[in-house]
Amino acid sequence: MASSYKSNLKGKALVAQSGGCTAVINQSLAGIVEAARGAKAITHILGAENGITGVFSETFINLKSKPASLIRAIANTPSAALGSARHKLAKDEEYRVIEILKKSNIRYFFLIGGNDTADTIHRVAEAAAKQNYELRCIHVPKTIDNDLMETDHCPGYGSVARFAAITTQEAGLDTRSMRRVDPVKIIELMGRNSGWIVGASALLKKKESDPPHILLFPEVPFDEKSFLSKVSRSLSRHGYCVAVISETIRDDQGNRIGARKSGITHDAFGHQYVEGAANYLARITEAYLKMRARFDKPGTIQRMSIPYVSPVDQKEARQAGAEAVRWALKGLSGVMVAFERGKGAKYAISYKPVPVEKIANRERYLPASFLTPEKTAVTPDFIHYALPLLGGNLPAHPSLL
Repeated sequence: MASSYKSNLKGKALVAQSGGCTAVINQSLAGIVEAARGAKAITHILGAENGITGVFSETFINLKSKPASLIRAIANTPSAALGSARHKLAKDEEYRVIEILKKSNIRYFFLIGGNDTADTIHRVAEAAAKQNYELRCIHVPKTIDNDLMETDHCPGYGSVARFAAITTQEAGLDTRSMRRVDPVKIIELMGRNSGWIVGASALLKKKESDPPHILLFPEVPFDEKSFLSKVSRSLSRHGYCVAVISETIRDDQGNRIGARKSGITHDAFGHQYVEGAANYLARITEAYLKMRARFDKPGTIQRMSIPYVSPVDQKEARQAGAEAVRWALKGLSGVMVAFERGKGAKYAISYKPVPVEKIANRERYLPASFLTPEKTAVTPDFIHYALPLLGGNLPAHPSLL
């Protein structure tokens, strides 16, 4: 559970990055480093290479010695500047972490990551308390999946949502132009077990004929006949069809469409690797309609593309890192930096500490109010929620057709 200690604890700070990378994960890193540099209680700022695995190997980078100009440049660089990892703590490994931190007098521990990172922070904070070692452990959220509990949204989501919204319109223009040759396009996006990214692909849709025409969410069981019927209907109405799907869509038995069946099938946390959902849908569409269907799978490009980065996402991710340091200096531990949206008409976010045990090993799915009754499109409530996260300067594409 969350703890509160006296302020002015003197010692070193350690920061690490974990899980899948994003376009703004380094903004949070920069926010931590910049805030820690101004704190008298923090004597050194260390960065662990490759996540928690760098803690075990004690492979640390002296971040305090790096020029401020380099930290600013790193903030605008995609992927994890310190290197990342996926490592689930084995039984009692949290006590090994405490031994290492004690040896170096590390009193401030910041982990930037998602659901599994919350579990790591929770276990390390509890181990420190049991050993009476005063340690400030703060979880800085990061996940394109936007599936963390207790927060309005997550750093990384705004940028991947911007990518999904813009590229879906671009792909739609291409498909509409080539509809006499390739009338069907299937776009496969990330999101693990939740459809937040797939939903974002519809944020710039203005009218019924605009893409996407079909959305397939992991929360909704995939029905092959229903899908093919909707593709056929879209072709009849609009002359082309763009479907955006999650890479983790499942059938009504819970089996993932396109799940990897050989080689390395799961990551270190037991999450199943998937491949080929869009390819599979393209093939059955061609067999059913007797016409060409193409598919696009951006893969990891979508989660770390700087040209599509959201300025809102950048600002919030950096501020989340700075807030983590301020809270740690005040004595907080075992909490995540959560986002709370203001009640007014104008979009605004404030930050609040939430105990990490409320986040660890849990997932947030799309609420029913964000899906239409047919569950293949999003509602105005979702648009109202997600559109501000994209930031400004969104492209508009006029047409002669």
